[in-house]
Amino acid sequence: GPFGAKYRDALVAEEWMLPLKEAQLPVTQNFTFSGFMADATDVREWNLNGLPADSFSTENAVLVVRGRRFPLMIDPQNQANKWIRKMEATRQLKVFDPNSKDIMRTLERSIEFGTPVLLENVGEELDPSLEPILAKNIIDNGAGGLSIKVGENTLDYNPQFKFYITTKLSNPHYTPEVSTKATIVNFIVVQEGLTNQLLGVVVRAEESHLEEEKSRLVVQVARGKNKLVELENTILKMLAETKGSLLDDLSLIDTLQDSKATSEEVTEQVANAEQTMIKTDAAREAYRPAGLRSAVLFFVLNDLVAIDPMYQFALDAYVLLYSQSIEKSRDNKKMINGLQERIDDLNQYHALAVYWFGCRALFERHKLLLSLHLCAEVLKSESDLNIEEYKFFLYGG
Repeated sequence: GPFGAKYRDALVAEEWMLPLKEAQLPVTQNFTFSGFMADATDVREWNLNGLPADSFSTENAVLVVRGRRFPLMIDPQNQANKWIRKMEATRQLKVFDPNSKDIMRTLERSIEFGTPVLLENVGEELDPSLEPILAKNIIDNGAGGLSIKVGENTLDYNPQFKFYITTKLSNPHYTPEVSTKATIVNFIVVQEGLTNQLLGVVVRAEESHLEEEKSRLVVQVARGKNKLVELENTILKMLAETKGSLLDDLSLIDTLQDSKATSEEVTEQVANAEQTMIKTDAAREAYRPAGLRSAVLFFVLNDLVAIDPMYQFALDAYVLLYSQSIEKSRDNKKMINGLQERIDDLNQYHALAVYWFGCRALFERHKLLLSLHLCAEVLKSESDLNIEEYKFFLYGG
């Protein structure tokens, strides 16, 4: 949960898969935690609701949705917050922060009616009154009835109740008591997910029809595959409930024929949409160098917090800056000879824009350090930097 992508990958590859292979036990090739724990239909729904499409974010979503304990999400860039709001919007999500009034009354109503609750912007200490809810001290009353005691009140507990907690602190230190009662999930943005997100921004600005077509196809493919799963589940349910000979059940035979026709039609539509999506993705990929460079520059700004905790930059503000760079770089240069020149021009303009944007928040003595770090990270992303020499320059040995 709280660990980064590299640690998780190492944990799966070295601590889980390696001992199994040494013991000559059968294992799935190219095993992934998210692929094992989540259905493809669920992942597509999460992506449509704003979850970044990288594997790290998908693992986080699995921990949030499948975990036994309520999630506490480390979310300095507000990505998890937006995803939860959109995902639970149809279920009357209640949102509040630690300074809101009547927090416990809202929670008590939600527990009884089974509606989701989002507690955002918490600090390193949680309200002690939340302890029985986080600990899930649920009492089985028999005959399927559940209750929970919150403060002096004993409430009927609805299993549909969901409790989400987010914090904007990038490196919080929670007590062991909190860690044992909540699932801490690290939603700090990773380069792969941010690259795809910013690629969408630049393509939407430069080739709006490509991004619109991509969005339409993603929704179409997701709905089509969900429809196929629903048809399969319906058929299995009807087969399980059928009594006597299957050939004597005329309604089942008619339903099977209708389902077969619908399935073939949906399968064909999904196949056509996926082929079109491959072509659309290939056209979008031409802009990936711009998306990658913009992601690298965001992490340059994000690294400044190691110098001073005051140096924190919001992802929303950075995306707005990138959109402005796309528009202004286009206005500054009227003649563009090809796509590659346009991307190079955008990358150069945005690098300078990021430098000035960062300098406005820095002390004078740190501005030269920003320019050095920015230059080094850009060269590193293009494999033009000798890492050993750079480390020798930094550490002197």
